[in-house]
Amino acid sequence: MKQIMTIFAYTFKDGVRKKSFWISSVIIAVLILALCLVPRILSAFQSEDADSQEAAAPEVQADAETTGTCYFLDESGIFAENIAMFQALAPELKFEVLSPEGGDKTQQMEQIREDIRENENNAAVIIENTGDTPSVKVINATFMQRGMDLDAALEVCSSIWQTKLLADEGLSPDAIAKVQTALTGTEETVGTMDLTGYILGLVLTFVMFFAVYYYGYGVAMSVASEKTSRVMETLIISAKPSRILIGKCLAMGAVGLVQIAGLMVVALAGYTFLVPEGAQIAGLELSFSNLSPETVAVLLLYFILGYAFYAVLNSVCGAAVSKVEDLNSAMMPVSVVALVGFYLGYFTSVAGGGSNLLAKLALYLPVSSPFSVPFRLLTGDIEYSDLGISMGILLISIVIVSLISAKIYSASVMHYGKMLKWKEIAGMK
Repeated sequence: MKQIMTIFAYTFKDGVRKKSFWISSVIIAVLILALCLVPRILSAFQSEDADSQEAAAPEVQADAETTGTCYFLDESGIFAENIAMFQALAPELKFEVLSPEGGDKTQQMEQIREDIRENENNAAVIIENTGDTPSVKVINATFMQRGMDLDAALEVCSSIWQTKLLADEGLSPDAIAKVQTALTGTEETVGTMDLTGYILGLVLTFVMFFAVYYYGYGVAMSVASEKTSRVMETLIISAKPSRILIGKCLAMGAVGLVQIAGLMVVALAGYTFLVPEGAQIAGLELSFSNLSPETVAVLLLYFILGYAFYAVLNSVCGAAVSKVEDLNSAMMPVSVVALVGFYLGYFTSVAGGGSNLLAKLALYLPVSSPFSVPFRLLTGDIEYSDLGISMGILLISIVIVSLISAKIYSASVMHYGKMLKWKEIAGMK
C-alpha cells in the first residue's frame, strides 16, 4: 500500500502542476459560465422584442398609407369583397384594388412588375380564374424583400373560398363559422424525459467520452514520459510494476475527479447566479428534477469505472513505447475501441437509432456503457435491473482487464528500443 501511495502522490502532483490541467480547467469553466448566460440573454432579447412590438404597433397603423402599395387584382370578384382580411396581413401596405377589365392584361401585369422592381416595398396579389378553383399569385421584389407572404395569402383565400362554397350549398353564416372554427389542443407527455434532462444527458455523454479518453491518455503519457526520461528505472527499484500501474491509474483518476468537482462547483454557481428563475428554452422551462444526489453519485461512479477500464488499457500502450513520439501509434487500437464504444452509446441513446437489442448491447458492453448510461439515467430511460447488470459487467471486465494488463505492463515496462507490436504484447506473460 505504501508503494501505491508513493506512486500516487508523485503522479498526482505532476498532473495538477501541468499547464494543460489549468488551461483546460479555465477554458471549460468559461464555457460553462457562457452557457449559463445564454438563457438570460435570450430572455433579454425576448423582452426587448415584446417591448418594441408594443411600441411599434401604433406607428405601423399611423404609417400604413406611406410604407408601400399592394396591388390587388381579382378576376373572380369574390376575394376583393374581403379586402380587409388581406389588409390585416400587411397593415403597413396600402391595398389598391385593380379592375380586371382595365385593358390588356399582359400589359397591366408588366406595369405591376415594373413598379415593384422600382419600389421594393410594393407587392401584388393576383387571383386568376383557372377552372373550378381560382389560382393565387403573389409578386414581391425579391426573396428577401417580401411585402406579402404567400402562405398567409393562401390561408385567407382558402377561408374566403370555403365560405363561398358552403354558402352556395345553403349553410347559414353561423353554420359556416362553426365549420371553419379552428380546433385547439394540448400535448401531454407521461414519460420522465424533459428538455433539461435531454440537453444535460447529451452534454454529459460527450463530457464522459472526452474525460475518459483524456485522463486515460494521461496515464499512457505519464508512463511513456517516465520511460523516456529514465525515471521509470528509479520507480521500478522502489515499487513493483503492478503497484506502479495501480498508483498511476488512481492518481490520474483523482486528478480527473478534482477537475470535474471544480467544474461542477462553477456550474452550480453559474446556474444559481446567472440563470434567471423560470428560464425557458424553446418554450420549455429548465428543470433539474432528474439530477438528484443519487443520480450524481451514479454518474461519478460510471466516470470512475469507465476511466478505470480504459486507463489500464492505455497504461499498456505507454509501456510498449520507448519514445513519446510513438505513443499515438501504440494507442490507436484502444482509441478505435473507445470511438466504437462512444458511437454505439451515442446512436442507441441520444440519437435513438438501432434496435432494442443494439440498445441493450450498448448498455451492457463495457466499452460503451460509460457513454450510454449517463444519457439514459438523466432521461429516465433505464431500468434498475439494466443498471445493475451494466455495472456488474463493467466491474468484472475491469478486474479481468486489470489482471491481464498488470502482467503485460510488468513484462513490458522496462522494454527499450523498438516499439512493441500488439502481437508481441499479447504474447508476454
